[in-house]
Amino acid sequence: MDGFIYPYPVEIPKFKPKLDLAILASGKGSNFERIMEDINNNILDATIKCLIVNNPECGAIDVAKKYLVPYNIINHKDYNCREELDNAILNTLNNYDVEGIVMVGWMRIVTSILLSKYQGRVVNLHPSLLPSFKGNKAIQQTLLSKVKITGCTVHLVDEKVDSGEIIIQAAFPVKQNHDEITLLNSVQKYEHKIISLGIALSALNWRKKYLMDKNY
Repeated sequence: MDGFIYPYPVEIPKFKPKLDLAILASGKGSNFERIMEDINNNILDATIKCLIVNNPECGAIDVAKKYLVPYNIINHKDYNCREELDNAILNTLNNYDVEGIVMVGWMRIVTSILLSKYQGRVVNLHPSLLPSFKGNKAIQQTLLSKVKITGCTVHLVDEKVDSGEIIIQAAFPVKQNHDEITLLNSVQKYEHKIISLGIALSALNWRKKYLMDKNY
């Protein structure tokens, strides 16, 4: 068995007008790049209005430069608490008029400051089959647990860590020769398969619930 994805519609939902999104990232940006590729290939109807990173060395910045996406460095070390950081993020987002947020490798816990403004419109990609192995070090947790199947999850974000509504998951076997590097590579393979679909499925709901006043 190679792996499977559920749910898996034949086509990614289309949007008119396109989704206006912000990306939050902390790492190398491979899923951000996959999103940009899907947009450029007319797979995902979206515009990435901005990238926000909390790490000045974040590789996602290079992806933003490649695709001419405005980027903003909001270093969490410059703030005394999560609420201060989220206020800074919110103030930045207000400049771009985004309707939804996509967190890909974002390594900070968000608070009600951000979620109250974008309730039901914050999507996260997590490298495990939630509700198993929440939080950071999900790959290490997976290997230590000796589970036989793992995967990745796109879910909505709420105030509890990795506990929001599950939108889509991909699963595949854990092999005996998997280590942290090879398992991460396998997880990322499936993350790339589901991230744009997870965004689109989430957006179907939020456009109905939150954006009626914009005549979407």
